[in-house]
Amino acid sequence: MRRNSDIFGIWPHSEPLGPRSVVIAHSVAMGDSGTVTSIMKKDRNRGPNRRGGSLGFGPRSLHLERDDRRPDRRTRFRRLRRLDFGAVFAWVLGVGTIVLVLVLGYKGTRVHVDQAGLDDDSALNALSVAALDVRITFESTDEAKESQLRFDGEPVEEPEIEGKVLRWKPPADLEEGGHRLELEVPRALLSNAQFRWDFTLDTTPPTIEAPPVVEAVDIDQPAEVAGKVEEGATLRVGGRRAEVADDGAFSVSFPQPPAGAVVFEAVDAAGNRATTSVVVPVTYPAVRSVHVTAAAWSEPALRNRVLQLIDEKRIDAVQLDLKDETGVVGFDTDVPLAHQIGAVTEYYDLDAAVAAITDRGARVVGRVAAFKDPKLAQAAWAAGRREQVIQAPGGGPYNEPGQFTNFANAEVQRYNLDVALDAVERGVHDIVWDEVRRPGDDPTNVVVPGVQGSASEALVGFLAGAHTELRRRGAYQGVGVLGLSVDRGDLVDQDVAQMARHVDYVVPTIHPAYWGNGEFGVANPVRQPGDLVARVVSRFGEVTQNSGARFVPSLQDFSARGIGYGDAEIRAQIDAARAAGAVGFVLWDPSVTYTASALDPRP
Repeated sequence: MRRNSDIFGIWPHSEPLGPRSVVIAHSVAMGDSGTVTSIMKKDRNRGPNRRGGSLGFGPRSLHLERDDRRPDRRTRFRRLRRLDFGAVFAWVLGVGTIVLVLVLGYKGTRVHVDQAGLDDDSALNALSVAALDVRITFESTDEAKESQLRFDGEPVEEPEIEGKVLRWKPPADLEEGGHRLELEVPRALLSNAQFRWDFTLDTTPPTIEAPPVVEAVDIDQPAEVAGKVEEGATLRVGGRRAEVADDGAFSVSFPQPPAGAVVFEAVDAAGNRATTSVVVPVTYPAVRSVHVTAAAWSEPALRNRVLQLIDEKRIDAVQLDLKDETGVVGFDTDVPLAHQIGAVTEYYDLDAAVAAITDRGARVVGRVAAFKDPKLAQAAWAAGRREQVIQAPGGGPYNEPGQFTNFANAEVQRYNLDVALDAVERGVHDIVWDEVRRPGDDPTNVVVPGVQGSASEALVGFLAGAHTELRRRGAYQGVGVLGLSVDRGDLVDQDVAQMARHVDYVVPTIHPAYWGNGEFGVANPVRQPGDLVARVVSRFGEVTQNSGARFVPSLQDFSARGIGYGDAEIRAQIDAARAAGAVGFVLWDPSVTYTASALDPRP
């Protein structure tokens, strides 16, 4: 019978082996006799001449001979063992039992829930909290019923449970600050499973620190707005994301001053929003000008008289009619619609007029009577485009056969803008919009087709769009308004405060002859022109504060109501306007025979 052994012993050598002795086995085989073949021992302490040795294996001793046939190969001992299948089976059975116990224990203690509606550590504002609807789904209806829900440490009494789903909504009177929602689910073998979700209620809008108006810059120069927002908030400027430093500081640059107010919007982590607007005004040259109609400019005597005022340095600008309140376009415009409706009467060549004025070092201000336009109103009505015409309540055009176009109509707005842009492309420096108002003084007698919102909003919207178009071309924009509109703009839907935010300057009409006694606390305005102008301009400054707009009032240079106006009256108006903060003036004389002696020449 073959005998295998699990014990392999090396009996001591007749000579003690040194500490560096190595026993190397090569092809060890054990038969019935227990013999060992080809076993070698080398004592490194004795050197290569040491050849003898003995090996004890069991009760026998064997003599070992060195085998030099394969001196460079490692040798190894191999043990033969008996395979014990009973022990292996017991081992497998034990391991399987342990695994089964672990699986059953895990399943017996595991709790899994799905929560939807609330992100942990989230920040919520008032709207998102009001819409919060937390749904917790369990693996069984029993878990749902046996669980305990707590909010801010207090048990939630009788939460809404539908099958395996528990539903929770926050209380309506939730206070700002941190809150927590906790869930406790019983387990059979271990302590109850705990779940927790934290959130913060923040209903306070983020802060934005930015000046309402920054320092004016030249119209063709870069501009910058600097400020600070609440840390962690994002910032959008004009709808675009802006860079914000870690401490909330920001600086936004523009290649040129933006037209109108720029909206800055900050949004915090909770979604609260705050907005503010910043106006970047442009520097506007002090202007001393006179108004000239298209027909007057075509008259050599009147035109030369105005050019002489420029040559004598008494004025530095001419306000020239491009389209007047009769709807007549007085220059050789390239706008097709103006020709189609018969609005063009070529009183002057615009290129020649611009050259004559600018060659003398003066500016050209083009005046457009925007929405008092009988030419367009009557042509549109006749062509069936009635939505382009202001109407009466009973149907038909307002002020038959039609005097006013619809300021809320996109085609009407485009027509006016095209006339203005044509002039700007040919060298006109400014556009002053006049007749930007609702006709009459009773809104119930006027129908504005298709208007969205209020009439005043539509008028401001027109100015906002036109301002952008003109600013791109480097042209200034002004708006003429009634002097009374500073306090009573609702009479004609002129919201002066809002209009001023979308222009570079305002031209209030302050002709003392047309004011009643006692207006603005002035006993007799026509005889006290300086007092009236001072008070009206000052009031405009108060109403349009932080708009960035300048003031260039239209002043009276004509006699009326039996009272002649000469040097003293004109000078009183000019001096009062300047003292009240105006950057210039435009004189108005229907006869275009301006009083030169009232205008001091300047070097």
